[in-house]
Amino acid sequence: MTLIKIDDLVKGKFIARPNRYIAEVEIDGKVETVHVHDPGRLKELLYEDNEVLVKYVPSETRKTSWDMIAAKKEESFVLIHSGYHRHIAEAILNNPKLNPFGEFKDLKPEVKYGKSRIDFKGNIFKEDKTETEALWVEVKGCSLSEDGVAKFPDAPTLRGTRHLEELIEIREYGTRSGVLILILSEANLFVPKKDTDPKFYDTFYKAIANGVEIHPIKVLLSINGELKYHGRVPIKDVKNE
Repeated sequence: MTLIKIDDLVKGKFIARPNRYIAEVEIDGKVETVHVHDPGRLKELLYEDNEVLVKYVPSETRKTSWDMIAAKKEESFVLIHSGYHRHIAEAILNNPKLNPFGEFKDLKPEVKYGKSRIDFKGNIFKEDKTETEALWVEVKGCSLSEDGVAKFPDAPTLRGTRHLEELIEIREYGTRSGVLILILSEANLFVPKKDTDPKFYDTFYKAIANGVEIHPIKVLLSINGELKYHGRVPIKDVKNE
């Protein structure tokens, strides 16, 4: 099932990444400066001569006229533009057949909680469909996979850990909370990356133990720009990690 579609994608060849927000890409024989909308390291995707997909987005308020959208991995492309995560998540959360949390009556983006903004808050129907209850949902995009295992994060994330701690707090107050992890490359298992961020790893499994509902969902990009739903991915049991 197609969730969203990104039009007007152009192929290019990655050259270099001077900093985490900028890349140099060869497009039709000319080197262009491209905005990278993903703070991750992405070393397995952004390396010299790898094929990438970019999009022309001219604007007088921007320093660059191109966005990095995806990079090739084996025979497919992996989305590496976090600006699309919200749209993908909305397509999943607003579809009762796909939403792993249930059916929302209403859904609001970017809702303030403490010092943060949680990606979504809404009222979701209980099992009898006659009453609703509140649910907070944070969205994370996971582009890294190794040997069929999706791993997050690929760089230390204080913000990601703080969000998990806030979701634990929300759950302790008696309100449902959860995480929707968008698995953006081929994988059949998910695990938090302990060697990259031990605190995130510990907080992740603490969140599960405290009732935070965490659902990895595989969403893959086709060459024509369609981001398609490919089902849920299990989380590796902490006992086996």
